[in-house]
Amino acid sequence: MRISRLFLEGNYQANQTIALPKEQAHYALTVLRLKNDYVIEAFNGKGLLAKGKLIVTSRRTADLLIETVEESNNESPLHTVLVQGISKGDRMDYSIQKAVELGITTIQPIFTERCDVKLQDDKLEKRRAQWQSIVINACEQSGRTVVPKIQPILTYQAWLNQLSEPFGLVLDPYASHTLKSISQPPIEHPIQLLIGPEGGLTEEEVLQAKQAGLTPVQLGPRVLRTETAGPAIIAIIQTLWGDF
Repeated sequence: MRISRLFLEGNYQANQTIALPKEQAHYALTVLRLKNDYVIEAFNGKGLLAKGKLIVTSRRTADLLIETVEESNNESPLHTVLVQGISKGDRMDYSIQKAVELGITTIQPIFTERCDVKLQDDKLEKRRAQWQSIVINACEQSGRTVVPKIQPILTYQAWLNQLSEPFGLVLDPYASHTLKSISQPPIEHPIQLLIGPEGGLTEEEVLQAKQAGLTPVQLGPRVLRTETAGPAIIAIIQTLWGDF
């Protein structure tokens, strides 16, 4: 039987009782319909995994009684950064969810020239918080115990300006290189994976990425949608250099 998993921040100890936050209690009791003494797991986002029993304290509240605690590391050996041009609707949500399931380390949303999404001030942070919730849900589903971070949203130029000796790939359907022609990077170096929004990156943006040290690559003769491109390239490099 599959054990339900919850994200709970903190430092766990055996025999510790933790009150579930309101949202987690609702999820456990109303969505999953878990009962008293059900075995559940909790992870703190930094590699700790706790296993224990659900203690139902009321119709809307519950605790976790921790029985065992262990360090769990099922992270990819690759340090990958998804640099994703912000897309509309649920496309961005899908890209983030699948990237997390496939082992991404960090996600950097950026505004590029062809981004149709317009976000200002407080809406930027609200959208970032929404994406971080998607990351946590994907970790709960996929068994990860380390939660990737959604970095503050940047403009394309601001992201380029803060790069320092990067190794990375920029997806370009007109590139001459394929992934088979790229040498494996040093495993300790972050791998930047630059994906454009709907409509892709402009020629100037690809050129700027190349000048910054990234290598343009294409993923075969078919042009992928923005929400497909990120998960596709992550799966490929995990197969070539990672843990697949």
